[in-house]
Amino acid sequence: MTYFPKLLTICILACILGATTFFYVKKSVYIFDTNYFKINSVSRAALKETGSKQCKNCSEGVPNLIIQYGVGRTATTLQFQILCLMMAFLHEDEINDVGCYYNRRNLVKKYNVIKCHDISWYLTVKWSKWVFMTSNHALLSRRLNYMRGKIKDKNTTIPFIADIDLVSRRGHYIVHEYQRFFGISDEKMQHIVEYLRYWDVLRVCCGMQMSADWRNHLAPKAKYKQHHSYHSPTYPACEMYNISQVEHLLVNTYVFKKLSHIGSLRDVIGKTSTVDGILNGSYCERCNTNISKMHLKFNQNCA
Repeated sequence: MTYFPKLLTICILACILGATTFFYVKKSVYIFDTNYFKINSVSRAALKETGSKQCKNCSEGVPNLIIQYGVGRTATTLQFQILCLMMAFLHEDEINDVGCYYNRRNLVKKYNVIKCHDISWYLTVKWSKWVFMTSNHALLSRRLNYMRGKIKDKNTTIPFIADIDLVSRRGHYIVHEYQRFFGISDEKMQHIVEYLRYWDVLRVCCGMQMSADWRNHLAPKAKYKQHHSYHSPTYPACEMYNISQVEHLLVNTYVFKKLSHIGSLRDVIGKTSTVDGILNGSYCERCNTNISKMHLKFNQNCA
């Protein structure tokens, strides 16, 4: 009958071991969830704090200076296009007083949209201003809070931070996030969305700053490492487009016909980047052909 105490001892030890394991597993999960929340709440907090609460009635008092700020390769050019379009349509009756520029310090227009990668100087300008930002997850967890604090110290509003993951999921439809800040009508938004639909394709598949994957498709390198797999939703898939036809569609949009000829806007509107030439229906075909033939690199003149 000695087996009974042994069995009881085994049961007690098993219960103790099970309880101990449960405690530490639960604690580990809690720690993981807490750390995960801390990391990801930066993004949520940034959007919440700089979103509709601060700018519920922004369209009633849009300042004359809009700054686009972000590090390279975080869709800064898309945000710059959007902000330029918003200001142009907001002040359509004074369109010649609107200017969109890259890193320009001489603010000669009444309404200015500036793109920069270093915001320090612009924070010293005495104009009332908004700063729109782009970011990525790494920047959100390291540098974003510092920059937001620096901007807020100058009593400057940050209406919106566009995270690259959100932009990747929504594409050019991210423009609808900006409508509430500028109070643009639905009718005008249709013109903006139509233009951006074609511009977004050309930005990736044409010009001096095209997708690295598409550039390598046109001019293959032996040791090139693909950035986006063929099955990824972010794969550019430029081979599916008739690029000249897309360009023709863009130059026939209301936005292009109305705004691309204006001197203070034409470095932005009607171009895939500030360093590219004006789109005219044949620019992309010539540019892509030259990249393919001459193996041109990023920002090298292609047309």
